[in-house]
Amino acid sequence: MKPFHIILLCIAGIGIALVVSLYGNTTQYVVFPDAKRMAQENPGKDVHVVCKLNKAKPVIYDAQVNANRLEFNAFDSLNNECAVVFTKPKPTQFEQLEKMVLIGYYEKDHFLANEILSKCPSKYVESPPKIVRQ
Repeated sequence: MKPFHIILLCIAGIGIALVVSLYGNTTQYVVFPDAKRMAQENPGKDVHVVCKLNKAKPVIYDAQVNANRLEFNAFDSLNNECAVVFTKPKPTQFEQLEKMVLIGYYEKDHFLANEILSKCPSKYVESPPKIVRQ
């Protein structure tokens, strides 16, 4: 074998190993019923759920009792509702969120979120340009 072919085989082997290792570390975007099923198959494995806050039900948060516990209900992209427990401080302007991505896993009767990725609508609203007069 020529050195060129050996180098080419090594590069191909490294590429295949990289793809296989990255595939195992990816998390999936799922809906709540799939998250529940996946938790039974592989407990504790994180998944992503795109959802919106159910504003008809109360958000339970008491910073004096436990500042690292937030409970709320959310609808996923297929309108499945689920109780969610977030074990970190409540994000600012949480009630105004339009959509969020929950990262976590299903546990018993609720989704345990380790992280909440949010897009606050007020951040992206265009404000009228300011006119500066001199």
